[in-house]
Amino acid sequence: METIRTILKPVIDVEGTAAQIKKLRKKNGFSVHDVQLVFGFDYPQAVYGWESGKNIPTIDNLLVLAKLFGVDIGEIIVTNIIEISLPCSEHAASQMGYLEDYIPVKFSRSA
Repeated sequence: METIRTILKPVIDVEGTAAQIKKLRKKNGFSVHDVQLVFGFDYPQAVYGWESGKNIPTIDNLLVLAKLFGVDIGEIIVTNIIEISLPCSEHAASQMGYLEDYIPVKFSRSA
């Protein structure tokens, strides 16, 4: 017999994360050029792309940003939580337990 299991899934809020990167950069007194130099980029477009929400940094680059800003990665990434429903067998549902309570990374929520 199938059952429907609703779980809470974190998704990256790209615009919120972009605003957070810009906020942290300014709070720490760095210019876009400073960040560009830290990463060794020839041009600042990547940094502007992060701050405009056109793209998000790779995990490696998030590690560098976190170190540069003196924060955990979870303080850079802004997430929203969405509900999704999954059909699964009763056995699978019982094995999942409280999946919505298991989120291994500390996420900040958008305001």
